[in-house]
Amino acid sequence: MKIKLLTLLSLPVLLASCAQDDVLDSTNMNAQAEKHTTLDKSNTSRGILDLNRYKLLKESTNHPQVLEAGQSISMEYNGSTYRFIMQTDNNLVLYRERPGLNTVIWHSNTYRSSGTPRLIVQNDGNMVIYRDGNPLWSSNTAVNYHVANPHVKLQLYSRTGAAIESGFRIKVILGGNNEERNDIIVEDFL
Repeated sequence: MKIKLLTLLSLPVLLASCAQDDVLDSTNMNAQAEKHTTLDKSNTSRGILDLNRYKLLKESTNHPQVLEAGQSISMEYNGSTYRFIMQTDNNLVLYRERPGLNTVIWHSNTYRSSGTPRLIVQNDGNMVIYRDGNPLWSSNTAVNYHVANPHVKLQLYSRTGAAIESGFRIKVILGGNNEERNDIIVEDFL
């Protein structure tokens, strides 16, 4: 009889406890649902707002593995020539050339008054400037497997969006194994 009485008295406490768990579970579920809805809305608004957008305008047609001193990769777009050159002064430089105005977009900062430079995109995935056979600069992109058909190329993009000023983006890209493997240089400019 005592057990039945204890059970009968414990039942309301047990039911209240279960009801409280249901309320907490329901509250947690609603909070999680709100969180996902907020994330979904923010993802959607990002797609609608487009904080930044890049559109490929042009790619260089020459994709060499080696640039000897004085050799370059170039492409023209809208009155400008973009030139990636292994200069005879051992400096690797990316220029934007316009009539009457040449602008340095990027350089390796490897100027030396003597020596013969050579840029090589190697089968280990690394791009290296050699001066008289000694490494002077590296992209530090080596991998532990063989990269077939290693090469370097240029890509020019337009840049627009709500969060950035309209302009351009240029990339120097290492390719190989029939894919674009690494963006070595990425520079934005007006």
